[in-house]
Amino acid sequence: MKSFLLTAILFPLAAIAQEIPTVFPPSSVPATAQELNAYPSGKAFRATSADGTKVQAKYGADGSLAAIAPGFYDTGQWRVEDGKLCGSLRKLGPFCNEARFDSGALLLRRMNGEIVRDEPEN
Repeated sequence: MKSFLLTAILFPLAAIAQEIPTVFPPSSVPATAQELNAYPSGKAFRATSADGTKVQAKYGADGSLAAIAPGFYDTGQWRVEDGKLCGSLRKLGPFCNEARFDSGALLLRRMNGEIVRDEPEN
């Protein structure tokens, strides 16, 4: 179960049987630290990983973070580092994902290279 959750949230396993997107679309643009600091703050996002798992992330304006997936909930903190969205969750530990923007969505390159499209909820 823990391996599934790691796959679903922030640390996808390197050996996923299906093809995963690993290249940012040409229409995406790198996120500056200022843009990345402001954009997710106080918002919730939904994403679907390559294995079909639906994930929700809530980024608090105070730097808090909640990660939610079927049968899973974790909390921690988020921050920005050099065009990357980073942080740490209590159960899953630290993460740092390269970030870009594309048509109002936040694209994150996860630790296994998978590009995940996070769409804002609000």
